[in-house]
Amino acid sequence: MEKMIGRVTGFLGVALLILMFGGCSLITGMTQKDADVRKNLADGLAEMRPDEAEWVRSSDATLTLVEATWLHGWQVFDVYVFLAPHPQRFYAALSDDGTALVLSGSSDSFLQMIRSAQIVVDNASAAADIGTLYLDVTRDFYRWSYRIDSLSDIQWVLTPDREQQRIEIEAQYGALVQPPAPEPSDSGWSITVWMVYDLSLIRHHLLISADGAVQDTPDVVETDMPVPESF
Repeated sequence: MEKMIGRVTGFLGVALLILMFGGCSLITGMTQKDADVRKNLADGLAEMRPDEAEWVRSSDATLTLVEATWLHGWQVFDVYVFLAPHPQRFYAALSDDGTALVLSGSSDSFLQMIRSAQIVVDNASAAADIGTLYLDVTRDFYRWSYRIDSLSDIQWVLTPDREQQRIEIEAQYGALVQPPAPEPSDSGWSITVWMVYDLSLIRHHLLISADGAVQDTPDVVETDMPVPESF
């Protein structure tokens, strides 16, 4: 189960969090260890990312620990804070020595974290871990996006005038959209991962080297899908 640090106050904040980012249990209060993590992450971000540091310090911020037990020496957090009129969300990483990085929108920060952790990608499972974590945590939240393993994961808008379009998309891509299945390549591992961005279906071709470096070539295969336009 994901570990939650902090709290989201008020019914509106909880409702928005559940609606926008998926349901999960909340912990109303922090242990001393939780408070130390929050302080260390905020302190680490303060110089280079002062806005994010202040969001982390907010009593309304919730930090969710991302499951990545293979990422030695680092923790990754999904940070959410309810700020009117626009809630804020981003992914950040904290090392055992107090180094903090904002991962959202930054493939360079992801690579810095991976190389610091001295990751060795020598099997398909490790390649899948790297590839899916990369796409999850380097996305920003200026667009609604989420990773999928099948078309059944898509949040369709099922209206009569768009039903035929959904049927056609499922006929064309239903057999293609599968969970990540890395294969060995000349430079490491090759992996295909599917995501939805706003109204578009994106196929990511990832090349993952032995040291965890990721080369991403996204391919827009469908636009104007019958899905919600925003969150």
